[in-house]
Amino acid sequence: MGCSGAPRAPNVPLAGVLGNNRVTFARLKPVTCQLHFHGADSLNFTERGPAMRIFSWRLTLVVIAATSLIFYPKAAEAMTVDVTIGPGGNLVFSPSSVTIHPGDQVKWTWSSSGHSTTSGSPGQPNGIWDSGIHNQGVTFTHTFNSAGTFPYYCIPHGGCCNMVGTVMVVNASPTPMPTPTSTPAATPTPTPVVTTNPATKVAAFSATLNGSVNPRGATTMVNFQYGLTTTYGSNTPMQTQNGNTVRAVSANIAGLLANRTYHFRIVAHNNGGTSFGPDRVFTTLTATGPAVVTTNPATLIASFSATLNGSLNPHGLTTTVSFQYGTTTAYGSTTPMQTQTGSTYRDIAANIGGLSPNIVYHFRIVATNSAGTRFGGDRTFTTLSVTGPPVATTNPATFIASFSAMLNALLDPHGLTTSVHFQYGTTPSYGLTTAPQNRAGNTFQAVGANVTGLTANTLYHFRVVASNGAGTTMGSDRTFSTLTPTGPPVVITNGATNVTTSSGTLNGSLDPHGLTTTVFFQYGTTTSYGSATPMQTQTGNTYRNITANVGGLTPHTTYHFRMVATNAGGTKMGSDRTFTTQ
Repeated sequence: MGCSGAPRAPNVPLAGVLGNNRVTFARLKPVTCQLHFHGADSLNFTERGPAMRIFSWRLTLVVIAATSLIFYPKAAEAMTVDVTIGPGGNLVFSPSSVTIHPGDQVKWTWSSSGHSTTSGSPGQPNGIWDSGIHNQGVTFTHTFNSAGTFPYYCIPHGGCCNMVGTVMVVNASPTPMPTPTSTPAATPTPTPVVTTNPATKVAAFSATLNGSVNPRGATTMVNFQYGLTTTYGSNTPMQTQNGNTVRAVSANIAGLLANRTYHFRIVAHNNGGTSFGPDRVFTTLTATGPAVVTTNPATLIASFSATLNGSLNPHGLTTTVSFQYGTTTAYGSTTPMQTQTGSTYRDIAANIGGLSPNIVYHFRIVATNSAGTRFGGDRTFTTLSVTGPPVATTNPATFIASFSAMLNALLDPHGLTTSVHFQYGTTPSYGLTTAPQNRAGNTFQAVGANVTGLTANTLYHFRVVASNGAGTTMGSDRTFSTLTPTGPPVVITNGATNVTTSSGTLNGSLDPHGLTTTVFFQYGTTTSYGSATPMQTQTGNTYRNITANVGGLTPHTTYHFRMVATNAGGTKMGSDRTFTTQ
């Protein structure tokens, strides 16, 4: 093949559009080509005037365009990266850090309520974007047009709970000829980190096993192995843990042998593997012996009163327990005796009054049985001044239904007339307030407020606020989640009343949970019960008291009872309670 410029053709500029860029090529001479094939396949192409010149130009354009399409880099398409807010109710962005290119966008999806995505650092928004605080199911998208590092946070939970994230925007490097690469192997899940901690509340036949676990970002199952040797042989029930922080894990075990040495260790398993904590030992107590006591911190400390607290294991013998207290370690005053039996630990408390304001008091727990007397360690507390700002504590909400709940608190007006109310809402900014209540005195008293008109299946925040002439006190923030509009009934077995030699009144609380519900009580001399009260039918979405009178009982006998409720969502049983006839 031979090619030469056409002498009669002028040099002509050639322009074209490639991708998003206009390209101008140098003047080119028209080309004529002769192809000589000899023999049976012989063909001769020679210049044949204008028609041949047009063909030559078209051939040139095709060759240049094809070459450009092969080697010119294509513009990358914008992509969207998804981030989940509050998955599983956890205060995190998942993933917490993403890397994208200019022009890409991040889409945040709310998996739980009461969160925001706000650019900047906690308490220091920089104004680049702010979704506002939203509830579950909402989405928010932001496009990033320039390279850089963009930190962001959740307004309600960034400062308190380190709920923060980062978007890294880096310039993409054009790749003229993409090279196929193999799919990278998935990052292996890290194994959990565990530590076996000392056992506590070691009694003759029971103990509490303790440890810590860091799930390292993967759903992790954790339990304890225990037994008389390092082959263990017994296991506590599995517990599920998530997250990336170390958290304490414990399990109560019973049915042990007295005065024996036991081995135990914590075990955790996730998709990355299984981790075993080191072996530890504890020795159970003898079957009977002196009581085991611990003095715990005082609570509900007011100007003239306080509550003394401790822990007791009677150690298998009938034990009398009390507190000694006074302004010195000689004490001088004693609370009324309480009688306890058994071989397990239980909390002991005693309220004391008649104290002097603004004074340091000492106290300790004392327990005596046939094996001896034991004293807990000395502790102190200081009573309040006669008057001052109110003391208020936000307590957990109760009677939580689909559209209502009871907000609770403890209040000491601290000697001055005090106005108290609750703030509540779907964010820590609250926005709603209960009606004020007036309280007076120098002792702690329960404060409650029923709130209605709530949204089903929604997270709410609340706190108590109390004001008097000495100042205003705000309790800590607490949360609760309302129930779904319908579901299984919610039942609570309450204490029996009107107990006589042969009869009594059984009590409970019921929320039918939006469905027609039948409710009754089971009762008898054992937890097998054996007797039942007549069925009652209830409807609605609020809690109500349920009662039933029972007769034909035996004098001086302990009876067990519980409430049972059934609707289309299922059957629920209240906890077991007891009463003793006269």
